[in-house]
Amino acid sequence: MQFELPGNTHRLLKRQVKKSLEDDALTDAEKLTKFIELINESYFFVDDERNLHRRSDEISSRELMEVNEQLQSKNDFLDSFNHGMAHDIKNHTSNLQGLITMLRKYIELGNVEMRNKIVDRLDLSVNQMVSIVQGFLYLSRAEGKIDSQYRIVNDEELKTAIQLETQYLFASREHELNYHFELNELFYSRHIIKIILVNLISNAIKFTPLDRKAIINVHVLHHENEVVLKVEDNAMGMDLTDPNNKIFSLFNRTEEGEKTKGYGVGLFVIKKIIDRNAGKIDVKSTPNIGSTFTITLPLNQLNK
Repeated sequence: MQFELPGNTHRLLKRQVKKSLEDDALTDAEKLTKFIELINESYFFVDDERNLHRRSDEISSRELMEVNEQLQSKNDFLDSFNHGMAHDIKNHTSNLQGLITMLRKYIELGNVEMRNKIVDRLDLSVNQMVSIVQGFLYLSRAEGKIDSQYRIVNDEELKTAIQLETQYLFASREHELNYHFELNELFYSRHIIKIILVNLISNAIKFTPLDRKAIINVHVLHHENEVVLKVEDNAMGMDLTDPNNKIFSLFNRTEEGEKTKGYGVGLFVIKKIIDRNAGKIDVKSTPNIGSTFTITLPLNQLNK
């Protein structure tokens, strides 16, 4: 029997019809045409359904991969977070234990002057630990109340808060800490400003060579739509041209080894705060000369 198949006939159906015609199983051309049209539609429907399933599988796999990448990123952050918290708390806990041992010794010896000095150092060390805990608490709260405490920032209150948490670093060394505040009724979170400045000042004093007078200039400038925080130091500086110098990675270390111990934690906290508040940071640094960190935080984020 002579029979011409429609041009859009599915390849599988062509094969079946050819076989049927060879076997002379169907001889009625009209019935055969209707049969072919019906079966042809079913084949294409199966193809469409198969394509939909394949695309669905591809989308599901891609979404699963994206979710896994997000989970891995969060796990990496938590690992760094826990490592950083343990590192800094351990250091200050060891310091507290040593001071308590000394305090007991001088109490037994009846040395009131040394006892009072150690009590003062204990107080300073505890304040610094509180600052560290506050910084990490800020990071751990995705929707925390800690950064929603906005009010007019008072310059003297801000200075006092900064000095309380950094003065232990200046003990027994020559230093100059200068404040340049232009607040102009700044409505912002004093807590956020304090965390950033305390960490930058702490890094600056810790990495200024002992044989050099530490000079640190702290600026807080209130512009129309932003607040600018800037800390300039004469510490040992960094080589920003080094592609391996990822200064905002937690516990990133240079070849200086122990000389940079603890450097990454403060910058990690600062970077996370900046990211959360849609801010930006600019760093200028020269080895053995010093560094300048300039942080800009938009004020229009308060209403978002």
